[in-house]
Amino acid sequence: MVVSLAVAAALLLLADSLCLGQSRDVILEPVKRSGAEAALVLIQDFQILPEQYLPLAKAVQNASNLTLWVGIPEFFVSDPAPSDIEEGVERIIASLRDAGMEGDNVAFAGHSLGGASLQRYLVGHSSRGFAQVLLGSFLQRKYRSIPYPIPTLTVGGELDGVCRVSRIMESYYHSIIHTPNHTVGIRDFPVVVVEGMSNMQFASGAIPQLTKDLDLRPEISYDEAHRKVGALVSAFLDLHAGDSHTLGFLSKAVMRSGQFLKPLLTAFELEGYHNFKPPCNDKPPNGSCTVGSSWSEQGVVAMGDLKEVIINDSDSFHPSLEFYPHDYLPHLNNSCSTPSSCTLEVFSVTENVYEELDNVIDSGFVPISAYEMRVKMVSRQVMMEAAGYRDVDFNTSDGYSVCKLINQAFYNWAIGNASNRTLQRYTKYGVPYVMGNDEGPYNIFPEWVYNPLQYKHTKTAGEDVIIVQSPTLRTPKDYFLKISAGFHFCKVLSPARVMEWMYVDSLRENYGMKNVL
Repeated sequence: MVVSLAVAAALLLLADSLCLGQSRDVILEPVKRSGAEAALVLIQDFQILPEQYLPLAKAVQNASNLTLWVGIPEFFVSDPAPSDIEEGVERIIASLRDAGMEGDNVAFAGHSLGGASLQRYLVGHSSRGFAQVLLGSFLQRKYRSIPYPIPTLTVGGELDGVCRVSRIMESYYHSIIHTPNHTVGIRDFPVVVVEGMSNMQFASGAIPQLTKDLDLRPEISYDEAHRKVGALVSAFLDLHAGDSHTLGFLSKAVMRSGQFLKPLLTAFELEGYHNFKPPCNDKPPNGSCTVGSSWSEQGVVAMGDLKEVIINDSDSFHPSLEFYPHDYLPHLNNSCSTPSSCTLEVFSVTENVYEELDNVIDSGFVPISAYEMRVKMVSRQVMMEAAGYRDVDFNTSDGYSVCKLINQAFYNWAIGNASNRTLQRYTKYGVPYVMGNDEGPYNIFPEWVYNPLQYKHTKTAGEDVIIVQSPTLRTPKDYFLKISAGFHFCKVLSPARVMEWMYVDSLRENYGMKNVL
């Protein structure tokens, strides 16, 4: 058989890569010989070599009370594909035994993509390990419907541009806040955020181009990041190897992270985030679904803007293209004779719309908040006349950019509720949101639905800004199409989207890892 030079070169390159892959496996012998013996198998991230995890691995060994071995397998072209994890694990455990490890007490850790592949492997091989650590990674949503079989520590970085801190927050919500047993959640599925840390700081050395393009600039040193993560990982491993004294340390770290995450948690709860609880839609209200958005309810109060009148809005989630029966449309349940003693009972309808890619791939890179909230409200004209005002002119009450004013008020809320350090960073380096005038009106109903909330990157006075503009549908009470009369619909800016923008996405341009020399 004749083999061309090109094919021969490719085969040699492949063979060389395979040999290099195995030769780069890293084995670390224990630095202490006083505690119980265990091993940690660490799965690399894409394009990060095993030796780049040596500082973190040594930090874990130094902090642990265990006689701890560490093995870091190299995967082909440094890509820990799910299909390759088993072979890499078996190979590295065999190498650990050859080096002198005697027991079967093995824990696992995975960084970023390595964490995603690892958790999939351990679901089917839970007997292989006593604990799992996800670094710049998280337990994926698909595993929430089953009890995950191995205790798992999740560690995220505040300034992780690859695995965003808001996705770590989602894990915190489920593992710590809304868990059947709070103590078990902290012990078996703790979630911790290391403030000031980026994704690359779980490793060291040369930064792969993909990470450089995506990650944010760290605010702590690599040594500090390795020390903090090493302390967390060692405490978790020691705990699940039988040393209960480390539970207090982990509990404090989890509680501190809860305080850090509070602005994000609040904003996502206000939105009615669908990965906290799904929208009830047509289902009867119950504890497993969310009836409506309290953020939309605040929007209705802002829409009315009636100082003398109390507005009580009840919001309900429904797909925006549905408008039968009556409850799928906004309406009033009462009226008053005079504004000075009036409480209006109002009903609004909301649909939150999310990034399709996040629904397909639970990666932590794509924004997880709603990119728009489709909020159907009665018009200001209708509310004012129901409150007892007479002969309200629609052009005066509703003929201007009301949605812009609502979104500005909501943006101001997010600015006021972010942490001081987040706000300072955003103010100095972030690309800000600026509210633009409403678009439309799109009074042919499907037009309003299919015209998205606009985020337009432009320059104002030489500065980069994002102009946010809401498509609107607004109709007077005497509109010719009675079913659509007396409405004012807005594409509302989610508080969670503003928070994510401040914490992560606004920083990419001026505060990314690519800006670090």
